[in-house]
Amino acid sequence: MDTTPTPLLPPRSESEKDHTIYIREFTRPGDPDSASGIRKAFKVASETGAKRVQFESGRYRLLSHIQHPTEGLVHDAGSRGTQPSKQCHLLLSKIPSLTISGVANEKGDPETILVGWNHEENHLLLPAILWCESCPNLQIENLAFTREPSFSSAGEIISKDCSSITVRPFDDCSGWDGMGAYCANQFTRDGETLIGESISYGNGAQSNWRQISPTTFRLVDSRAANMVECGNLLSWHQGARTDFQVYIAHCDNLRLSQLQTYNSNGFCLLTENCRNITARKISFLPKGNRLFTGPRDAWKIFKCGGILDIEELSVRGVRMDGQNMHSNWAYLREIISNREVILYCRYTYAPILPGTKVEFHDGIEEETRTVSFASWEGPSEDIHLGHLYRVRFNSPIPSKARKGALCAVQCWEADRYSCRDSEFTNIAGAGHLSRYDHLDLSRNSYRNIMNPGILLGAEMQTHAEGGHSTDVLIKGCHFDNCGFFPRYETMGCIGVHSLGFDQPLNRNIEINGNHFQNSEVAVHLMTARDVRISGNSYENIGELLRVDPLSTADINSSDI
Repeated sequence: MDTTPTPLLPPRSESEKDHTIYIREFTRPGDPDSASGIRKAFKVASETGAKRVQFESGRYRLLSHIQHPTEGLVHDAGSRGTQPSKQCHLLLSKIPSLTISGVANEKGDPETILVGWNHEENHLLLPAILWCESCPNLQIENLAFTREPSFSSAGEIISKDCSSITVRPFDDCSGWDGMGAYCANQFTRDGETLIGESISYGNGAQSNWRQISPTTFRLVDSRAANMVECGNLLSWHQGARTDFQVYIAHCDNLRLSQLQTYNSNGFCLLTENCRNITARKISFLPKGNRLFTGPRDAWKIFKCGGILDIEELSVRGVRMDGQNMHSNWAYLREIISNREVILYCRYTYAPILPGTKVEFHDGIEEETRTVSFASWEGPSEDIHLGHLYRVRFNSPIPSKARKGALCAVQCWEADRYSCRDSEFTNIAGAGHLSRYDHLDLSRNSYRNIMNPGILLGAEMQTHAEGGHSTDVLIKGCHFDNCGFFPRYETMGCIGVHSLGFDQPLNRNIEINGNHFQNSEVAVHLMTARDVRISGNSYENIGELLRVDPLSTADINSSDI
C-alpha cells in the first residue's frame, strides 16, 4: 500500500479567505493519519472565528489522539476509578456558532467518513472519534463514523455441542484468536430478525473465541450452546464498556443532520446537558454482514433540556437501547433554611438554572418550587461519584420535605421531546427508553425489539435514573415482534414501569392509533395511572392489555 501523504493545496491568500476553513488545506482523504491535520484545522477555526469547517468526500483515517481533561466518562455505577480525562482523535472545545460539514450524495447519505482506529484488543476504551464540549450553536452535518478494523463481528453457527459452539465468520467480518464475545445476539438464518434473549451481555461470555481453523472459531460456553441453533447467525463484539464514540456536551441549540454510524465500540452518540436539539436523518446502521452497529446504546440523551425535536432517526442493531433519555434523581442532602437546601446528584455535573422548577416527591404527591439561585458546592465523595448543589428557592420548600427526599430538576429534562417518522430494528434492549416527561412519539416503527419497543418510567435500584414519565403521546406507531424478553418485569410492545417504586407514578399517557402485531403483549402497565388507550389495531397479539392491579389506577381502554 502506498502511504505517501497526498500533497496539500497551497495556503490561500488573505483576500481569498472567508469564514470557512477547508480541511483540504491540512489533510486529504487517504492520508495515513488525518487526525493531526483536522485538529489543526479546528484550532485555526477557533483562532479566526470561522463559521464553517468543510470536509471533502472520502475516508479520513484517524490514528493520533490527544488527552482531554473531562469527567465525561462518569456515567454509571462502574465509573469510580475512571480517569478524569478522555483520549480523543478530534476535539472541539469552546468554539461558538460553528458548522462542521461533510459532503452528502444525492440520496442524502454522507460521503465523508471519519474512521477511528481499533487495535483489536478486548474490552478497551478507545479514543473518541469526535468529542465536543461547550460549543453553543454547533451544527454537524453530512458525516459518517466507523471503526476499522470493526469492533464487531458476525457469522453462521455451523456446529454445537453441550458446552461449545463453532462459528464461521462472514468474509467481511474481522476476528482473531482470543477475541471477546461481548453482547452476543442470535439472528434468523437470513440475518433479518433478532431472536431470543442476548447470548452474552456486558460481562462477556464464559471464555473468548479460539480460532480452530483459518475460517472457524469456537466459543466454550454452555449457556450460549444451550441458547443457539445451528444455521442461525450470531453477532458479537470485542468489548462493551461505557465509552462514547461521538460525545457532545454543554452545546446549546445543537443541530445534527444526515449523520451515520456504521460501527462503534460503545455508545454511538451521547448528547449531554445540551439545551435545544434539532436532529434530522440520523442513522445507526451496520455495514456489510456485521448485523450489529455497536454493543451499547445508539443515542443517549442525558440531562438535556429545552426542545428536543427528532425526525427520521434510524437505528438497527445495538445493545442496549435505540434512544435512551433520562436525567438522574437529586437527593435532598441538607436543609439550610426554609428556602435553601443542599442537593446531591450522581455522576457528571450539569448546572441547575435559575428559574427552573425542582419537584419534591413524596410518594404520588409532588410539589414544585422555583429556583432563584443555584451554585456548585463541589464533588461528592459518596460511593457513587457525583456533585453537590446549593439551591435557593423563591418560596419555602414543602413542609413535608425531609433529608433524603427525591427531587427532580426540570431543566435536566426536555420541555418537549418529539420523535417522528423513525425506525428501530433488531435492538437487544428497548427501542425508546424514556424517563422523560412531555413526549410525542408519532409514526415510528419498532421491529424485532428484545425489550418493549417503548419503555417508560424511572429506575432507582442501580443508577437512580429519573424521572417518571408524564404527559406522553404515542400515536400512529407500528410495533412488530417486541418485548419478547422482559425488562424491569415489563414485556410487550409498550411497557410502563418505574423500577424500585410501587405506586402509580407515571401518568397522563395516551396510546392512540397504533398497530401492534406478532407480540405476546401489546401494552403492559405497572406503576401507572391516567392511561388512555383507543383506536389501535392488533394482529397476532396474545394479550392486548396487561395491568398490574396493585400499582396502577385509572386505566381506560376502549379497545377491549
